[in-house]
Amino acid sequence: MKASNKTPAAQQAHYFKYFVMGAITFLLGIGTVVYVNLLLPASAQQEWLALAGLVLGVPGGLLAFYCYVRLLIARFQHFFKQR
Repeated sequence: MKASNKTPAAQQAHYFKYFVMGAITFLLGIGTVVYVNLLLPASAQQEWLALAGLVLGVPGGLLAFYCYVRLLIARFQHFFKQR
């Protein structure tokens, strides 16, 4: 894989932006599941909306988790490079 031309600070900003986007998407998806469960009676519509919330939430959660790990690795590298 080709090395990135970005500075470490620019890479961290890049991953933080995607972390925030993933976290917001995850919260929207999971919030949809919770509110649909609370507000709608058991029906096919409730199931479809809950499924849509899960379809929205799972990729958002995976993106947020991936970017969090990348930020953690970048900070450890920066810490050990300082020593």
